[in-house]
Amino acid sequence: MNDQERLDDLIIDGLQIYQRSDMFRFSFDAIALIHFCRFNGRHSYVDLGTGTGVMPLIGTSLGAGHITGIDINETIIDLAQRSVEHNNKQDVVTMLCGDYRHMSYRDVQDKPFDGVIVNPPFYDYESGVKPTSEERALALHDGHTSLKEVIKAVQAFIKCKGRLWMVYSASRLQYVLHELEALHFQVKRIRFVHGMLDKPAKLVLIESIFQGQAGLVLEQPLIVYEKPNVYTKEVSSWYER
Repeated sequence: MNDQERLDDLIIDGLQIYQRSDMFRFSFDAIALIHFCRFNGRHSYVDLGTGTGVMPLIGTSLGAGHITGIDINETIIDLAQRSVEHNNKQDVVTMLCGDYRHMSYRDVQDKPFDGVIVNPPFYDYESGVKPTSEERALALHDGHTSLKEVIKAVQAFIKCKGRLWMVYSASRLQYVLHELEALHFQVKRIRFVHGMLDKPAKLVLIESIFQGQAGLVLEQPLIVYEKPNVYTKEVSSWYER
């Protein structure tokens, strides 16, 4: 094990995950997103830009039949693969190293995926917006990929009427809705994420259907903390599995 590596408890379904302290580690964004998804045990899914693989690990514990994780970073994918093996998930999780922007479902399986999960950078080179925190700049800002390119990549993996789940900055909701509609994704569910009940939403969870019909449900907001450092009942339930 590298000196920078550590094995962390996810406190969900007894899962553990390998991470490196010198690389970006998964955050609450991913945990909220994977619990927003609605899985089918007979379906296959792909997580684009999987990072440490936290969403495939948890998603297959939440009912997904199979999840493939793809990431361009060889070191991160190696960690993710070891996490898959450590948790005996080889039958339901596959990890691949590659640039998903230049791939399609044909690089993975013989038919398009039933659903796609993606946690894209909240700011891209087209937006002209820079992240305020230097610590998270790498994860929040992509100097080479626009949101439009991410969604176009999703089209190469997803089946007609397949579902796309993503998390984004709530302040940029108008932007992401415009990009989704322009690329033929109909938004079906939206859920805002608030740190506390009296605080503005920082994140938004979005489910859309590729070439789907109009019809939007605005769900009750997700409140993360009841009071400082105390999770709400809903979030606490995620860690009681």
